[in-house]
Order: sequence, then C-alpha cells, then structure tokens
Amino acid sequence: AALVSRLLKEHQPRYVVNFAAESHVDNSISGPRPFIDSNIVGTFSLLEACRTYWNNQEGFRYLQISTDEVYGSLGATGKFSECSPYQPNSPYSASKAAADHLVRAWHETYGLPTITTHCTNNYGPRQHPEKLIPRMISCALAGEKLPVYGDGKNVRDWIHVEDHCAGVWLALTK
Repeated sequence: AALVSRLLKEHQPRYVVNFAAESHVDNSISGPRPFIDSNIVGTFSLLEACRTYWNNQEGFRYLQISTDEVYGSLGATGKFSECSPYQPNSPYSASKAAADHLVRAWHETYGLPTITTHCTNNYGPRQHPEKLIPRMISCALAGEKLPVYGDGKNVRDWIHVEDHCAGVWLALTK
C-alpha cells in the first residue's frame, strides 16, 4: 500500500487499471489463500491508495479487470449480461466477486470514479503453459492425448489479449 501511494504521488497517473490477480481456478481450489490476499486484500489496498490520491481530480478513473466467472455457470441461455446475478463457484471467482463488490462500494461510498469489466478468457503470446490453449498445443505437438475436462460439453469463450487491451482502453477513455 505504501509503495502504491508513493508511486501514485510520484507519477500522477490519470488512470489506474487493476489487472493484478491470481487467476488459475484449479490452484484456487487446492490453495485459496493467495487468491484472497491478491484479489481481495490487494484490491482493497489499491482502492484505498487511489481514494487518497484521487481527491476529486477531474478525469481520473480506476478500472477493475474482473472475470465472467463471477456469474457462475452459463446455464440454459449460454450467455451472461451485466444484469446477471453473481454466483461464483470457486475460490477464484468468489475472490474476484468480492473485489468487484469492494470497487462498487468505493464508488458508492466515496465517489471514486470506477469501472469494472468482466472479460472472458484471454489468449495470446507468452500465455502461461498451464492455460488451456497453450496446453492443448503442447500436447498436440508432442503427440500426447488432448485433455478433456469434465464431460467435454463445457463451453468456453475466448478473446485475444490485444482485443481485450483495446477494449480496456475504450472503457477508460470513452
């Protein structure tokens, strides 16, 4: 928190975007503590530093990068909207939902100008090898059996990281 406060004063950014998160669902199941620390406590610390720094500066925005997983399973419609209820199903998605609620509370309570986006799965260069697309490619290249999760009927949505970044920029500036 002290480092963030110092950096805000020193660099005086117009925007703060919270991309920081523990994000691997399976890891959250086997060890949820880092997810609570990063996704909830980290967001709290960042919000508090921003609240002190912001002080009603015109044009300042805080953007919380969240996940569609806060909405739970897709269900019969196969889609979510901004009106979908939060129904997190893992320690990861619960920690991200908690962070979203903190962001909303800081906006409602203190007037901090915030935006929260709920992106789907990103893919692109330098993605961690444990993630689905790099794992599938590695298995295929090695001639290994491709892993199937659950009954194989799960639906996943993907966005290229550059498209996601373009959307983040639009959310900040428009």
